[in-house]
Amino acid sequence: MSHRTQIILNILALVAVLTVNALANILPINGMNTGQISDLYPSLFTPAGFTFSVWSVIYLSLIVFSIAQIKIKDKPYFKELSLWFLLSCVANISWILVWHHLFTVASVVVMLVLLYSLTQTYRLLQRNSLNRKEWFLILLPFIFYLSWICVATIANISTLLISIHWGGGFLSPIYWTIIMIGIAAALGLYIALNFKEPAFLLVLMWAFFGIYSKWTGTENNAIAYAALVAIVTLGIIFGKLLIDKIKVSTN
Repeated sequence: MSHRTQIILNILALVAVLTVNALANILPINGMNTGQISDLYPSLFTPAGFTFSVWSVIYLSLIVFSIAQIKIKDKPYFKELSLWFLLSCVANISWILVWHHLFTVASVVVMLVLLYSLTQTYRLLQRNSLNRKEWFLILLPFIFYLSWICVATIANISTLLISIHWGGGFLSPIYWTIIMIGIAAALGLYIALNFKEPAFLLVLMWAFFGIYSKWTGTENNAIAYAALVAIVTLGIIFGKLLIDKIKVSTN
């Protein structure tokens, strides 16, 4: 497959993703928009509605990637990058379709495929030397995307448990939500510290801010406090990693 074909396929795949996501709310698919379906499964881990505006940032950055990819078309890793990107697009579209048709088990499976493809994309780009411009145009979009899908995967699993009427066993839904916040924060810290990548924490902090905003001052205030602790912790690590990165780049 030629580089030109790969570039065109990547662009067409992203256009398909944007189109399906738009139609999911314009039509809407199966008579309900994405948010209305989410409301069918009230999870305490799901952040406030405004938080999902992060998709605008993610999709805008992916559009930038689709344009900037021509700069790396001759790189030895471009073919593999294109394959993982195409898989992520197929998974994104598939998730919308199964989600809107209320196939919650399938939605988790597809979400895991999306998470895996983005993880492989991130690892591939991390293994290769990128200059500052390539980091911003090529890698940063996938940092944001992967970070949000980490949160979305946990939320999706929570939705599945609600759909099968799992009661939480020996712990209340509030405690399970706090545990999920801890898992998401720990995962974010592991990736950020292991790859020295402070940008990965930005989307996580935004997601936790959405959870905090949703539950602060309510009967679920304990969840808001847990989210606030996560924000502060990630914020401190973000600042440290950012300072370290600046020092390295200026030396």
